[in-house]
Amino acid sequence: MRINDPLSVRVAGIGGQGNILAGKLLAQAAVFDGKYVVQTQLYGAQVRGGISHCDIIVCDEWIDFLEPSQFDIMYIMHLDALKAYQKFLRPNGVILMDSTFGEISPQSLHRTRKILLIPLEKLAIEKFETPIVSNMIGLGALVKATQIVTLNSLIKSVYELVSEKYTKMNIEAIKYGYETTNKEFKIRAEQKVKTVGFE
Repeated sequence: MRINDPLSVRVAGIGGQGNILAGKLLAQAAVFDGKYVVQTQLYGAQVRGGISHCDIIVCDEWIDFLEPSQFDIMYIMHLDALKAYQKFLRPNGVILMDSTFGEISPQSLHRTRKILLIPLEKLAIEKFETPIVSNMIGLGALVKATQIVTLNSLIKSVYELVSEKYTKMNIEAIKYGYETTNKEFKIRAEQKVKTVGFE
């Protein structure tokens, strides 16, 4: 996918869910795709249980800003992170949410209709008998729905950043996640451009 204007992504959850790793993998995949990338992360006050997030900016051109105020894509792994960050979703942005921890009404996410609700942790336990790969299942689904990076580059990033002990299961989880959805969203396609006049 050609990205002429910087796209911003926030991957967020609570400590211990693997959202920082998911963000790093997405950033590395974008690098493998030949993009310019900025990646930052913030841990909550508590390493486990506190809200944490990883931000990624991706573009085909040089990126001259580091801190986006709004995000084109959000991958949210926990309701606490949704409550904290949904106000930063760009109008008509894409949001992927783990619905394992409770039903989320699409009406409550009034900033967009581009919503993907998948019970990621539930699927991880059913398929892999462990919740630890729920972040990878979501990552696969996110890449399928947005095409922000290629699947091949995402898998390559796993070999680069994940311990060899967990490489196979993580890749299987990504591929499984990729197949969990048929939705594909056009990023920014429906945004209305506002013009500012001068008096």
